[in-house]
Amino acid sequence: MVLADGANVIVHLRPSPVVAKVAASTPAVRADVAVWLQRELDVAVYLAWAGIPVLVPSGEVPATVHRGDGHVMSFWTYRRLDPNAWPDEATVGSMLRDLHAVLRSFPGSPPVLAPLRDIPAFLARPQTLLTATDVSILTETFSRLMEDLAPASRPGQVLHGDAGASNLRGADGGWVWYDFEDACWGPVAWDLAATTASPRLDRSRILTAYGDPVDAAQLDTCEKLRRLSLTIWYALYAERLPECRQRAVELLATWRPSA
Repeated sequence: MVLADGANVIVHLRPSPVVAKVAASTPAVRADVAVWLQRELDVAVYLAWAGIPVLVPSGEVPATVHRGDGHVMSFWTYRRLDPNAWPDEATVGSMLRDLHAVLRSFPGSPPVLAPLRDIPAFLARPQTLLTATDVSILTETFSRLMEDLAPASRPGQVLHGDAGASNLRGADGGWVWYDFEDACWGPVAWDLAATTASPRLDRSRILTAYGDPVDAAQLDTCEKLRRLSLTIWYALYAERLPECRQRAVELLATWRPSA
């Protein structure tokens, strides 16, 4: 049973309590998706050991990346997520603060803001949706924002990497984090921006619940980079999933100069 299809195809191998996560769109912009999937497994194991509520790798197979029929995949324990339970701002902010506190002691050394590498990788590909002018605009915007952020010169730590509300879901009366494939090193503003950039959530309430100080200028830059990342990912999804094309077109239009 297919549970989701986007960057990866998520399949419940019922009746077994196992979920396969199969790389789908990610190989188009990531040279070795196995490295990302293995990092996710390692982070999830560590967080579960530390008592953070997370989806955990399957106990049916070793917690390593597997290959078969040209596909790269990992396997996870099935857990029913409540489709109607979405966290509010207070939950997101407080649970992200607690997650960051534990991630500071994660023994691995993930690369600096690894998900942002997807943007130039996508822009360098042959395009089906973007014009040459679009590519130029987005390339220039990305370069300017990265100069503003200067992540290597700022304090940072290990991050979730994609800490949006869609990756904190209700389960069994509580909340669980998942989808740590984008785990990386960087400023906490990158994780916060995954929700503060959303027009559907109250930015100030998230920051209040998070509690720890955050550089306002850095957060603003990270929010713009989040929107740019969302734009290129929907353009990538549209190459494989026609139902994503309209959203991709809408996002792309926000970067074009007004007539």
